Amino acid sequence: MFDIFRIVLFIVILIILAIIDLKKGIIPNRIVYPASIITIVLNLISSETGIVITLIGGVSLAGFFIISSLLLKSIGMGDVKLALLIGLMTGFPEGIIALAGGIILGGVAAIALVLSKIKGRKDTMPYGPFLAAGAIFTLIGNQFSLFEFLYTL
Repeated sequence: MFDIFRIVLFIVILIILAIIDLKKGIIPNRIVYPASIITIVLNLISSETGIVITLIGGVSLAGFFIISSLLLKSIGMGDVKLALLIGLMTGFPEGIIALAGGIILGGVAAIALVLSKIKGRKDTMPYGPFLAAGAIFTLIGNQFSLFEFLYTL
């Protein structure tokens, strides 16, 4: 029962951050930092997720996004902080699945917006909602063991 509460809380936090990013174009520190601490504490208590898996997930996703931010200059620091939070929530290696899902969703949306001429190639769009969606799909998928086949490879 505790794990369901933990997952629902994570999903609610991600939805709130996605809505704020859509409306204001920011990932607020006043939500991300406390949510990161709460995530670490809940994962310490959880029987499913250990602290090592939690921290590796957070550091690896944030590291990937920091490098991407420095190289591409199109990823904001809010997205880096969100990647850290997603990594903490999903752990490792599930965080990679969440990140890949968010990147794919964001790419498909960007292509659709450019092709429909709603956005130009140089326009910006909030990335947080897509990253959050990838994380939500992963969190739900883990609850229903949708990704078990990955561990058999």
